[in-house]
Amino acid sequence: MAEEVNYDELADLLGSNAGFMSEAADGVVGKHERDRLRKHKKHRRDKKRSREEDNGGSSDDKRVKSKYVLDAAESGDSNDEDELSDADLVDDDEEVEDVNYGDRPKRYMFHEGDDKKSVDEMARYYEEVDRHYRRHGDNEDALLTRSDLSSRRLASQFLPREDDPKVFAVKCRPRMSRMLVTRIVNKCYAYRVGRNYEHKKVDLGIISVFALDHVKEYIYVEASRKRFVENVLNGLDGVFRFNIAVVDPKELLQTMETRPSTQKVRVGDYVRLRQRFYRGDLAQVTALHPDGVHITCKVVPREDFVQKPFNKATKRLEPRFFTPRQAVDVREMENSYVWGDLHFDREGYLLKTVSTRMVVSGAQLEQPSIEELARFYNDQREKVERALRAAEAAAQVPPISIGDSVRVTTGQLRNTIGVVENVFTNTNTAVLTCTVPGRVQPIKVQVELSACTKHFSEGAHVVVERGEHAGESGTVVKSWGSIVLLFPDRAAVGAELKVEANDCHQSKLGSVSVHSKGVWQVFDLVSITEPNCVGCIVRLNRSDVDVLTENNDVRTLSYAQVNAVGRDTRQTTDCRENTLSRGAEVHIQKHPWTPIGLEGQTGRIEHIFHRTIFVRCRASPLHANIVALKAECVLLIGGRKTTRRTAPAQEVATGMSADQYAAAAVRLSAGQSRDSELWDESSMMDVNASAMA
Repeated sequence: MAEEVNYDELADLLGSNAGFMSEAADGVVGKHERDRLRKHKKHRRDKKRSREEDNGGSSDDKRVKSKYVLDAAESGDSNDEDELSDADLVDDDEEVEDVNYGDRPKRYMFHEGDDKKSVDEMARYYEEVDRHYRRHGDNEDALLTRSDLSSRRLASQFLPREDDPKVFAVKCRPRMSRMLVTRIVNKCYAYRVGRNYEHKKVDLGIISVFALDHVKEYIYVEASRKRFVENVLNGLDGVFRFNIAVVDPKELLQTMETRPSTQKVRVGDYVRLRQRFYRGDLAQVTALHPDGVHITCKVVPREDFVQKPFNKATKRLEPRFFTPRQAVDVREMENSYVWGDLHFDREGYLLKTVSTRMVVSGAQLEQPSIEELARFYNDQREKVERALRAAEAAAQVPPISIGDSVRVTTGQLRNTIGVVENVFTNTNTAVLTCTVPGRVQPIKVQVELSACTKHFSEGAHVVVERGEHAGESGTVVKSWGSIVLLFPDRAAVGAELKVEANDCHQSKLGSVSVHSKGVWQVFDLVSITEPNCVGCIVRLNRSDVDVLTENNDVRTLSYAQVNAVGRDTRQTTDCRENTLSRGAEVHIQKHPWTPIGLEGQTGRIEHIFHRTIFVRCRASPLHANIVALKAECVLLIGGRKTTRRTAPAQEVATGMSADQYAAAAVRLSAGQSRDSELWDESSMMDVNASAMA
């Protein structure tokens, strides 16, 4: 069962290298605090004693005279000179406490005199402050060393607390976030230095204000109270004061992360222009520039070129394809036409080079209708149907689902691999279960779906669904980021494929290629269109087949170009005249026709055709271990290993008894037996002649 990491465990992980709090440091801090309290109490007792002496101590009124009322002069005729009103007396417990000047000063965004400093002086001042803080830290931290800090106390400084300032998200109008941030900063600075209607220096309580590029129509204000945010927004246009929400501290870091655009513009994608006279027009990307910022796209021109020289348009015209013979002063280039400052291709489209910020693409793009596609392709039916099929296929692509293995591509969890356990469509986030080395139970993390891409481990078999290599399949060789490197199943491809991981899905096949396709199976013996040429099927593809010929050449043919081969009734023998059959084990001999590296290897016969045999040998790594050999290159295992001549049948000579013939046979030398390879007819004739004599 997976478990979530709580704050205590995270604190232990963050401060595992720190030491513990020493008793000496606690003693120093406690001594300073006790001395301060003792001096404060003594000061109050002295003040109280001095006031009692001034009053003479004989008054029945036990109230103490206020220190803010001046004593009347002793000389005077007024009868009320010794009388004080009740308003001039305050109780002892209502006396104003002395200010504790030892506390930390309040931090503001701006300080007095900042308006008189230059930019360089301000930068130098903050650099010195940052350097001093890094070197000494706060007053309490200066008394403690790294080895004296408790691991949990040190780590807790990095975790959110209840008394921390809050970050408020304020909704604003589109494209006004940066302007509102500048106005709020200027307003806080003006009030801080007294540049307001009342000419009073006031701190508005704003700690920071910022806007994020990847979060549209929102600004973020850091303050201790919501009242401070509402006050600073008074009088500002383009902001909604009644739509203020507190950002959850757990989501704050995730909000601050900079995210690159997940929707990358590709060649062939449809976009809509933002420019003046072409606003909202449909265009198609034709090229991407090396800088990664600019693109070239083609759009139906809105220019007035009929019998006119080039002149910039002053209003939005009707779209019309460019015709070079109707315009004036047209220069013809290799693949385009130039009319003034404009470039047109051979089909009449206007080629425009714009920034990616000047086009609408990806999820924000409004999908083109059939009428728009027909107008864009000049009513060419085939192109319109092809575009509609591509749009339907893209719309049917399923998103990341539960159980998929994904990789995080951006943010602090970059390159984290996990399995999707749950998906929240309302927030576009997913919960991943990740395995951590050295931890028995996996942990759960929540990430955005836009930051995830599919992950395939090395050796997995995948099928490409979309893109340039749609329909191909192969084995994953390497994967990094959102890219997967595939070793294709088809030998005709000849190179590894680099595809997007989101364009693939994992195949359920147990092997690289299928074993059967219709009536054909792997290792079937077939004949091709050439006469007297046969081969063995070594691979079955989707629309073609790979055949190994008798010359050890692989040919890729269609299924219509191959035919089945009937059974051959003729017998085929090896180099020792042993009869060969399908399924027999053979030993590959050294022969001029034997392929290099196969001498001495063994294999099994798959097919036999005349004097050609197809042997499945494990020593041959190519073509599914199939190799074509001549029958003279193999020797049957368990068959005859020699070509010994058989002795001819001998008849008993006339007039010779069996005993005489037997005696003559006994006189043969031991090396001249009838079963020996040294059998010689001439020697036998000499023996018979001597026996007859």
